[in-house]
Amino acid sequence: MPPYEEETNTRTPEAPGPSESGSPAGSGSGAVGDAAPGGAKASRHGRTLLLVAVSLGFVIALLSSSIKNTLTAFYVSMTEDFDVSRGTFAIAPSAFMLTYAIASPVMGFVADRFGARKSLAGGLVLGGVLFLAGGYTESFGVFTLVYGVGLAVSYTAISYVPLGVLVDELFPPHRRGVTYAILMNGTAVGFVALLPLWIHLDEGTVWRSVFQWLGVTLLVVTVVALLVLPKEPGAGAGAAQDGGAAPERKSSAGMLSEVLGSRVFWAVSLAFFGCGVTMAFVDVHLVAHLDHIGLGGSVAGTTVALLGAAEIVGALIAGYYCDRGHGLKVLAGSYLVRSLSLVVLMAAPNALAANIFGLLFGITYLGTVVASSMYLINSLDARAKGLALGLMWFIHQIGAFVASEGGGISYDTLQSYDPVVVGSAVIALVSTVIVAVRLPKALRAAGTDGGSAPGDGPSDGGPSDGVKGGDIKGGGAKDGGAAGGTAPGSAAGR
Repeated sequence: MPPYEEETNTRTPEAPGPSESGSPAGSGSGAVGDAAPGGAKASRHGRTLLLVAVSLGFVIALLSSSIKNTLTAFYVSMTEDFDVSRGTFAIAPSAFMLTYAIASPVMGFVADRFGARKSLAGGLVLGGVLFLAGGYTESFGVFTLVYGVGLAVSYTAISYVPLGVLVDELFPPHRRGVTYAILMNGTAVGFVALLPLWIHLDEGTVWRSVFQWLGVTLLVVTVVALLVLPKEPGAGAGAAQDGGAAPERKSSAGMLSEVLGSRVFWAVSLAFFGCGVTMAFVDVHLVAHLDHIGLGGSVAGTTVALLGAAEIVGALIAGYYCDRGHGLKVLAGSYLVRSLSLVVLMAAPNALAANIFGLLFGITYLGTVVASSMYLINSLDARAKGLALGLMWFIHQIGAFVASEGGGISYDTLQSYDPVVVGSAVIALVSTVIVAVRLPKALRAAGTDGGSAPGDGPSDGGPSDGVKGGDIKGGGAKDGGAAGGTAPGSAAGR
């Protein structure tokens, strides 16, 4: 057994080339694969279109980060502009967290049914209109509806879930981890470039101008997305191998049952609650916390820039190792390092500790997202992947709501963010334990039942954790094929 397959986790065996299966892996709308029979020219054209689509996905992820990092940077100025306390203002981001939680499975279902292109375009239009509205409103109540409800729906439609579906549509399993990491690094660039820029610009009501310009930008990108992104879902690298045919539609109840019956889904998602708690602290309260302990201004800008730079590196490392079968180590290590970073921030409230926190937290920021998403994308039925991602983010956002609202209440009552820092560290440690203890058991149980974990199915080609071999997108042989995306003619876990 090769070294990268010593561990049970996210890796799906590579799709065969034309010589193995008779059709290119990923035939269809721009999918990565070997050259189609039409020749090298068509292949180069397809790869060019794919590169453009991935680049646009990166830009969309970058712009989606602005929905959250503008509030982080302008938090204090906004409270003063609307003349409300920080605890009261926290209602807006807290409503955002809850709306995002509710909208995530809905948008996952939409992306499964209609494809990533329509989901992304709709979210961009909604975001552009609401950024413009938010920049002009003078009422905190209206702003709460615009940001906490409307922009939350927009963010859901242009961020992690539909971009995960886009990667699944365009790429074979063995290339999804790094590709998804590249797209998600758009959010990291938001930390490196945009958040420090907003902090530098923060003065009075400048946030309103930023909102207005972002609104215009999102509307322009909508047009580009409609022109560039593939129009048909399910015809890319994840399509069934026999003739490139898209899988049959599954009922909504069947899709939901598929997800909720997966032990891997529950292990990954329960741990992901801790990701939500810790991410919300950074997204909502970090800059305000640094300001409270006397480390605002340049220190805050440096900290978030370091966090974003480390985020870029960490995401690529996570994607690389997930594609090679080390998702368990990536996930457990990310939660553990994240917990330690919060301990450092709490133990030594100075500039050096803040910068160390930024580096440590940043290296894990997208590691949990990439590894968790790859487990679901590569493990579940092709027609339920968006829904699975959405439900995972639902649980994530419940944690985010707890941290967002808890931070505001903590500051209003105790004049300190320390309780939420300590609580976040503890919850991240609990997530580490869940991944280290419960996830391996879930993967072994799934393997016993037929192998829902990619690369772990039985070589006899039994059905996977409620998904029949022939139902797996990008995977098993139609009649009794191996689970988890295993190509015809190759044993699972080969």
